[in-house]
Amino acid sequence: MQYIIRQARKDESYELAKMVNLAGQGPGTIGLDMSGWTAEAKPGQDPYEVGQKNIENEDDAYSYKNMRVIEINGDKAAISLCFEAYTRGPEDMENIPEYFRVFKHLTNTIPGKFYLDSLAAKPEYRGQGLGQMMLDDCIELARNKGYDAIYLIAFEKNVAGIGLYEKNGFKSVFSLPNPEHPDMPYQGGDVILYKKSLAK
Repeated sequence: MQYIIRQARKDESYELAKMVNLAGQGPGTIGLDMSGWTAEAKPGQDPYEVGQKNIENEDDAYSYKNMRVIEINGDKAAISLCFEAYTRGPEDMENIPEYFRVFKHLTNTIPGKFYLDSLAAKPEYRGQGLGQMMLDDCIELARNKGYDAIYLIAFEKNVAGIGLYEKNGFKSVFSLPNPEHPDMPYQGGDVILYKKSLAK
């Protein structure tokens, strides 16, 4: 398999929006990002265009500047989104849909820490080890930036994802109940904050 891992580019923001949304999809759901973008979209507007604008914004945590891409034979096969976690205050929380707040409550416990927000591969590329490759890349990125740990959030019901993270040394540090909402990728269980120490 011929591949490269590279920095994402601004001119591919629309496709990046589609790929980021894959990270929040579960069986039969539209995706968490699509749910939020649909709510923000103007009548007749493509929700992915809302995501595109967020990703094009270089001051946004969800900017393309914080994304990495695995490219296979010229096709974007998988992406990651990592950034330094920051605190959302009460006013910020009021502007976030209630079922999204669980993620912000968890990341509010790790301000200033390196956070892996999204990891996703296109369906046709799954089962080829790209998740491991992107995870390795994110861990190396955190080390190179001088962080002593990397954090991520996973659903308790996402057995495959948790298996990958725990195999790579991630440990559960905190959890909250998974809110009931039809757009959540998994129903029931907890939403869990994981940490991998990078200390030598």
